[in-house]
Amino acid sequence: MDETTRNTGAEGLLEILRCGLERYAERQTAIRLGDRSRYVGLSDIARMLDCPRAALAAKLCTTERGNTAEALKRQLLLQRGHWFETGVHQALMGYGLSPLSQLEIGIRHGNIPIKAHLDFTLVTDQPHPSVRILEVKSTAKLPTTLSESCAMQISGQTALLKAYWNHPVFNIIQETGEVLCHRTFPEICRELLGVSLSDDASACDVQGWVLCLSMHDAKAFGPFFPENTDVARCLDMASEFWETVNALRENRLNLNAVQTAQGLAPLCPSCFWKEDCPHFKGSLHPEWEDTVAQLMELKAQKKSLDEAIGELEVRLKAAYQLSHTVRGEWINTGNHTFRVIPQNGRVTLDRKRLAKELDTLLGEQNAQTLMARCEKQGEPFERLYAIRM
Repeated sequence: MDETTRNTGAEGLLEILRCGLERYAERQTAIRLGDRSRYVGLSDIARMLDCPRAALAAKLCTTERGNTAEALKRQLLLQRGHWFETGVHQALMGYGLSPLSQLEIGIRHGNIPIKAHLDFTLVTDQPHPSVRILEVKSTAKLPTTLSESCAMQISGQTALLKAYWNHPVFNIIQETGEVLCHRTFPEICRELLGVSLSDDASACDVQGWVLCLSMHDAKAFGPFFPENTDVARCLDMASEFWETVNALRENRLNLNAVQTAQGLAPLCPSCFWKEDCPHFKGSLHPEWEDTVAQLMELKAQKKSLDEAIGELEVRLKAAYQLSHTVRGEWINTGNHTFRVIPQNGRVTLDRKRLAKELDTLLGEQNAQTLMARCEKQGEPFERLYAIRM
């Protein structure tokens, strides 16, 4: 087989994968979420906090399909979240739990249709009535703190479930394909789980949790408790979102007049609608294209090299331990030698704890004054941002 034939076959296989993922995603979205253009989802509202323009574009526009590597990368990124959900479902079932998957809360606020889709809902009446809502998020790197948009989404889900507990607004698709519609939450639990809950939501312990998953680790954030203020916030934001969507559909508003993310938001580099986004509007200098492209390629290579170096270091450390070599002794490989020696952990300052201790010793005002005197402002510097359009 010559190189040309091999390359053609490889490209064809990747094209099958891209096309298949797109078609599967469309079918699953239609089954699980319905026509998303006909209602406001809590994910729409949450995305508004990140970037109103991107949230509205996602509701109104379809992403262009392209026979490109970038299109496949986008599909893999999107599908990774669904694959993680499947894995989490298997883990919950393996532990002996029976979660409700993709429970839908469908309400109307005036003439505005609003829907919340809960990834997993765990219910029990032993030893006391409890409900746990679990929202699964796929991330390239685990966050230190939960973003405002994610916190808003899980808070809204938790608050809406409690607020509409005994209203016939809950829907779910069973594994058999049968759809249970217009049930109260206690009815859903009784029919599908055999769990009896009070018609009074206040008699049940309701919490929300967010589970962030990367390819190598996981982190949980919570608990989030239902608050009436979160219901009001969801309804207000849904009203604003729906009014803006209608204004855009009726050409009373231009998408580029909508507010964009402030600064370079984390989602900007992967945004489907960044190419004509006014946030990146500037002067045209095509003579710098090759230099910027070279920089991006080198940064990608550096990231790949750092990952490869880390993997090799882990392998050599494991080999050193398995060799039963005396700690600190060198291992000679021929042209190279290596060893593994213990290192003290890095010393860091817990600023929150220090501030608390000073507050106890000196009082709040004196503690703040002392902390301010000990802080040092670094020299101003410039940072280069570059993304692929």
